[in-house]
Amino acid sequence: MLEPLVTLAALARAVPRVRLGTLVLLEALRPAAVLAHALATLDRISGGRLDVGVGAGWYEPDYAAIGMVMPAPAERLSRLDEAVQILTGLLAGDTVTFEGAHHRAEGARLLPPPLQQPRPPVFVGGKGDRLLRLAARRADGWNTCWVWTHDAYRERLTVLERECEAAGRDPSTLWRSVGLYALCGSDERDLARRFERLRSQSPPGVLDGTTLEDWRVGRLVGTPEQVREQVEEWASLGVETLILGPGRSRSTWATPTISSRWRRR
Repeated sequence: MLEPLVTLAALARAVPRVRLGTLVLLEALRPAAVLAHALATLDRISGGRLDVGVGAGWYEPDYAAIGMVMPAPAERLSRLDEAVQILTGLLAGDTVTFEGAHHRAEGARLLPPPLQQPRPPVFVGGKGDRLLRLAARRADGWNTCWVWTHDAYRERLTVLERECEAAGRDPSTLWRSVGLYALCGSDERDLARRFERLRSQSPPGVLDGTTLEDWRVGRLVGTPEQVREQVEEWASLGVETLILGPGRSRSTWATPTISSRWRRR
């Protein structure tokens, strides 16, 4: 895979209108203050089109590659919490002094600052209770992906709303985005044909033995009418942005995004 920030800088010049973002940057790979500087520069290069996604990490080889033992979940979330505090402060134009257990900044300031005001939106990715608490208290948005049913997402919303209430925050002020694997066919026959092609092109083990009926559960799959109904249901749950994964691999380096309604800025 290509390094994300360098790739986005190149895309910012080649693709002049669409928003650009990360889903999501692994906190441990970059000191928060250094990352903030890179993100502010990228926001300026793109003309103010950057969305910043960060996460606590979950994939052990990412840590092994930099010679780091993957921390326990509680420590990973603590590290992310500190990083988000530094990122949001610096991207908002503040002078930041922060002394944490994992991240530090001493009189840090971004010159020049990001172009977006009050700052590029910073969202966190994940689904656990502690992550939702962090989102409610620190972040501008929350993302989760790639397989979700409406009922399962509704249960997580109950936790999110509880954490927002504890933080004294209106839940509607937290930008919600959901990533879903997606497949659309003009009718059921065309959909089945497209699924067979998808299965044949997928890496070994990804879709072996999986039927279309199995695969469409928790994903954005169907005819245009069926997909439209699913999108409307996500919008009714307060989801403002859907990020579509083509589904041919375990992970993808670029995905299209659609907004189910205009995001609040």
